[in-house]
Amino acid sequence: MPQRKTAVLVGLLFISSTVTFAAGSSLVQAYFSEGESSSGTLFVGVFLQWYTALAVASIGIALFPVLKPHGKYLSAGYLLLRVVEGMAIIAIGAYFLTSRSQFEKYDLLVYTLSGTGGLILSHLLLRSGLVAKWLSLLGVAGYAALLAGVLADALGAINLDSGAGAVFLVPGGLFEVLLPLLLIFRGFRSVEQCARPQGNRPGVASDSPGG
Repeated sequence: MPQRKTAVLVGLLFISSTVTFAAGSSLVQAYFSEGESSSGTLFVGVFLQWYTALAVASIGIALFPVLKPHGKYLSAGYLLLRVVEGMAIIAIGAYFLTSRSQFEKYDLLVYTLSGTGGLILSHLLLRSGLVAKWLSLLGVAGYAALLAGVLADALGAINLDSGAGAVFLVPGGLFEVLLPLLLIFRGFRSVEQCARPQGNRPGVASDSPGG
């Protein structure tokens, strides 16, 4: 697939997965917090999360050939983490549907996988120059903050879902809004643009006209 089409696909998957995970999680939480919620609320919430699972795995698959020239093992690690993240979301959803019981702090598992994968992605984007340097650095900072927040939540210091804990989600959330918009409307940077700030290195190539 040409990199321009890959960029658009990945951008759409990023946006849709963010929206569906937020909506699905809200519905799941509503089901468990309100004793009289209908089963339909849980079903819709879980199916939205299952779409998220397919989307995040698809992001890893679509980005693998783009990232591989800039780090074979890291790009494979990113792909693996996204697939595992998707499988975890599906498994958690299946647990909800079969047990009708809450899985406390399940979002921390998802955030850990997403944050670790995001750090790898941001590092590869920074190394390759496929997107602007400032955006890659925002991703590094954002996913590092997310993982720090996960640790703080696990230790009982904060709650990532509310109050001051939500601050840990802001930088990564901003990255996951700006990156897909840039990919959809501009695509990956061209070889000339990648070479300009970092030197003309072999392997940094794109057939995208965007930048």
